[in-house]
Amino acid sequence: MSFSFIAWLFISLCGSGHADRPGELSAVLSEISQRAHGKHCEDILQTIETKMGVERKEWIEGQSASFEAALRPLFAVLPHGNTGRLGLEMARYALHRVFVDARGWNVNGLEESNLHGVRNASTLPPLQSILRGQVPPEVEAAFQQCFATDVGIKDLGLLAASLDELVHQEVLQRAKNVFKAKKLPMFGHIDLKQMQEVLEQVMMGYICDSAGIQQEEREKYLSGELDIREKYPSWPSLQQFLHSLQDVMLPAQATRFHFEDLTGLVKELNEHYGRWQDGECQVLSNELKDLEAQCPGHINLRQFYSSHLHQNKWQFTESVQYLRSLGALEESETNKPRLISTNYVLGANNCVSTSQFYSQCCVNQCDAHLRKLEKAVAQAEVPADDLQAAITAVLPEPDPEGLFEKLQEIAKRHGGKVTLHGLQFAEWLHHAYPRECPAPKFKAYLESHNVAESQKCHIPWTEEVPNVPLQARRLQEMTPSGGSTSWWAAFAAVSALGSLVTARVVTRNEMNAEAPTDPMA
Repeated sequence: MSFSFIAWLFISLCGSGHADRPGELSAVLSEISQRAHGKHCEDILQTIETKMGVERKEWIEGQSASFEAALRPLFAVLPHGNTGRLGLEMARYALHRVFVDARGWNVNGLEESNLHGVRNASTLPPLQSILRGQVPPEVEAAFQQCFATDVGIKDLGLLAASLDELVHQEVLQRAKNVFKAKKLPMFGHIDLKQMQEVLEQVMMGYICDSAGIQQEEREKYLSGELDIREKYPSWPSLQQFLHSLQDVMLPAQATRFHFEDLTGLVKELNEHYGRWQDGECQVLSNELKDLEAQCPGHINLRQFYSSHLHQNKWQFTESVQYLRSLGALEESETNKPRLISTNYVLGANNCVSTSQFYSQCCVNQCDAHLRKLEKAVAQAEVPADDLQAAITAVLPEPDPEGLFEKLQEIAKRHGGKVTLHGLQFAEWLHHAYPRECPAPKFKAYLESHNVAESQKCHIPWTEEVPNVPLQARRLQEMTPSGGSTSWWAAFAAVSALGSLVTARVVTRNEMNAEAPTDPMA
């Protein structure tokens, strides 16, 4: 592409007023840069077709358009250079956000970014590692070449679609295994009852995997000899969810089905189960809200443990050390630690590992606020007055007084603008919406002592937080040192909440090491 063409395009954009629309200009620049760098998605698609087949290539190509559309508003507001392409860490965050928003998935590998931006990006696994070696080496190598230094929107959409296809294949394989176990015909007909049983046994398989149930016991659950509600009390609700998918996806009045009819059902299951399961997180959030005293979103730690001891809320048993590792413990006042409820809900203790590719975790409700602001301002750095106007227009009114003045202070320290995805604005959002937005998980915030004793409800501010872009927004990536996998954590919460399944991060001893009969004694 010639310099003269680029110059002509830039002049044309400016002359037509497009330069005042950062999202459009960013998209154009990204397309120019994509061509200039020689990173053609068509090359990757050709490799996928050659090594994985036409059918899988067409699936990936079709899904990539949807992911690209979902990524576009985020691309417009994330910090990037003049090329319109994202750096690798921003791309990692964008991919994480899109999967959480679209699927409710916390993709394994994307959580490795560090919120504080102190970890060397070169030590993080490459973006294509989310495919977990489940594609031919040539396909992974093509992505690796494409993601050498920065990432374009088409590249990232294609990677997202490739992972989506792998998850689809994973669930289909589970369905095939159920067909084989039940001796159902792969190329014949099955009735509606058999179709329902296949879907239910696929989901039972996930539950058994999360619980670490061995094969002999698993067979008893799958056969109905043991009641799956012992492990997953909300099984009837999940059955209703599966039946609703069948009602939508299967032809009305049909009585005979093929294995191919499962394809659409599995696609819908992948796309909607995460959001359905997040309803269980709202149960947990409401339980925590009932424990609040003066400060919204904050709970006296003694009250947190007391509810376990005296109110039969025995899911609240995590140790002080573990809560601290989650960034869910605010210790600004000596001998008065408080649980940050949003950080607790978003913690890895409330995740279930349903796939080798991702975990189902509680959805960050603050992302909904960010999406509205991203659409309203369409830029990475925003003058304080413009940001205040956008907040007033699209978000609920913040409760504490003086927060907009705080926004002006942040901007004054940083050239008159606030970084939309920066640590300081993340802190501001937590103060404004403490039940939806997590506290930044860094030591300076959690141990800040600049608290006015006269305040009835005081949440600490850190005055010198770097105004740099967040390297990742997933707040549940930290695990305790030396943690190992255990499924006990998963079903402590299930039994208490009815279906909130937890998994993956810590052992029972680690979670309760500092939680004896009276943890605050």
